[in-house]
Amino acid sequence: MTEGQDDELARLIALSKDSSKRGRHQLFNNISDLFLQDEERLSEQEHALIVSILTKLLSEIETTLRQNLAEELADHENVPHGLITLLANDEIEVARPILFKSHLLAEPDLIEIIQNRGKEHMLAIAERDDLNTTLSDMLISHGDEDVISHLIENGDAKISRDSMEYLVEESRRIDRFQEPLIARHDIPSDLAHKMFWWVSAALRRHILENFEIDELELNEKIVAAAKTEYRYDVGEKSSNADKLIAELSKRKELNEKFLVQSLRSRQIRLFVIGLAELSGMDYQKISRFIYDPNAEALIVVLKALEFSRNSFSTIYLLTRNISHNQKVKKTTQPEEVEIIMKFYDKLSTKNAKMTLRFWQLERDYTEIVEQLDADLDDDRVYL
Repeated sequence: MTEGQDDELARLIALSKDSSKRGRHQLFNNISDLFLQDEERLSEQEHALIVSILTKLLSEIETTLRQNLAEELADHENVPHGLITLLANDEIEVARPILFKSHLLAEPDLIEIIQNRGKEHMLAIAERDDLNTTLSDMLISHGDEDVISHLIENGDAKISRDSMEYLVEESRRIDRFQEPLIARHDIPSDLAHKMFWWVSAALRRHILENFEIDELELNEKIVAAAKTEYRYDVGEKSSNADKLIAELSKRKELNEKFLVQSLRSRQIRLFVIGLAELSGMDYQKISRFIYDPNAEALIVVLKALEFSRNSFSTIYLLTRNISHNQKVKKTTQPEEVEIIMKFYDKLSTKNAKMTLRFWQLERDYTEIVEQLDADLDDDRVYL
């Protein structure tokens, strides 16, 4: 320690005995100056002495002074660990800059704060740039929706696969999780596609455009499906419509022209069964795609089947007018049609085929769509 630092430490000890407001203010200013000097660092013993002084006097110092000290020390590395943890456990106005910025706080320190301090402390921790999966897990298990939202929005935070799966599932009931989850660079493609079924139209389009299905993973699913002799259920072929579609399929005469004409003739069941047969999906799922207010799933199916642009626009407009309640007339706005057509043009056939194949093989998708089907029962017609 230099002679100047020795004199400074002596002044600190003297100031610690001065209980006046002016004396306390000078004490904290001197402590800041001592730590921020570029000269030789204090010894461990001298560090311990300063922390001891502050520990005893902290409750007597006004919040503004402690806050100023925390803001000055948050970015520095030559601060005693004891002082940093002391400030990190202070009231949130003081603790926030330390919790947000100081890299002197170790994982055990942060875990203890998460476990023992309040929501505001967790909110500050959730914005750190060095959060590992352990700390993220702790914030998810101890925090509320606000804390978790801050964590999800923090692109620097590392989140484990298990936690990501949990957050994706939670996003089904907590809308505010959806957009920041989809915006994360580390969300696995399969989890993003899982969210497809309950997010907004805009997010659906973002998923289809930005999250490509992993071909290796898809091939593994195909192999697994073959081993279990998994087949797609298109329903029992008992009605006249079922029999007709089966016969047309057998003769290779089931095509987009026939399906468009069926829909124009209001033969909705015939259209749905035919589209299910062509796409390898079952009747219930295709029915849901048609009655879904968002048309993105229908776009994927028709694009994967390489339907023409004119056929798609016809199917889109006709299916928008299908309603169980005939007193309710659905109107499709021109701007809405324009947006949908632009997306149909933009979506590549390759991505559509990969996505459709993924849906055919993904068991989670089947369960999710079945659960969501009930939401559309009031607006569905079975003919």
